[in-house]
Amino acid sequence: MTPETPKTPETPETPTSPETPKIPGRHLWERVVPPTTAWLRSACSGDRQHRVPPKMRSLQVGAAVAAVGVLGALAVGTPGGDSHRPVRTAAHVTPLAHEAAAPLPAAAPVPQAAPAPAPQAAPAPAPQAAPAPQAAPEPAPQAAPAPATPADPVDGWISQAVQVLEANGVPSSQIDPAAIRTIIEHESGGDPDIVNNWDSNAAAGTPSIGLMQIIEPTFESYAVPGHGDIHNPVDNIVAATRYSISRYGSMDNVPGVSGVRSGGSYQGY
Repeated sequence: MTPETPKTPETPETPTSPETPKIPGRHLWERVVPPTTAWLRSACSGDRQHRVPPKMRSLQVGAAVAAVGVLGALAVGTPGGDSHRPVRTAAHVTPLAHEAAAPLPAAAPVPQAAPAPAPQAAPAPAPQAAPAPQAAPEPAPQAAPAPATPADPVDGWISQAVQVLEANGVPSSQIDPAAIRTIIEHESGGDPDIVNNWDSNAAAGTPSIGLMQIIEPTFESYAVPGHGDIHNPVDNIVAATRYSISRYGSMDNVPGVSGVRSGGSYQGY
């Protein structure tokens, strides 16, 4: 069963012009807003089957209250109205206990931000290979040491002459450096520039020259290529030694050498 809709007192029509006669015992706002108040009462106590949702009803009630306030303000300011009387409340809307607004849905939980990943440790640098050992720099080639100059230059000249003789085919067994030195000591005393101008060879126009006192015709016959200077001590020894070996077979057989070695005196060759 639905409750009966409360009856609202009949009110005269709202005056449409200033000449509308005032009804004794009624205020202007009661003449202006009776339909609104009746609608509010019917809305609050109407049939439960036609009841709108609480949220929609709250909106409707708010709109009605706002309309009542606007109409009341207009009624108070209307010419001919009773402006010195206090404005009464148009309607009192009391929400029913069982029509309390439904609780609002709980707010969805705010998703928590995922924790930032822990910083990863920087990868350890790869071990660097040990530098390859550098090869020790090769020592600069040293120049061959110069042959030591003998205290007596005669020995040096004899040594060079022996090398030239062997290079030109003279057997080393026929070359005796000691015999060559014996001849030099007795012929020139070790002076390569000496020239004999007093013997028979000189009288014949071919004086003996150099360390081994050889005449020019003999020197030219026994000199080797590249050693043709009779005044050069090495070239002089080479030509005189070849002549002695050719004539006596070896340097040991030269008469002056064999004589000195036997304890006798020196004789020219």
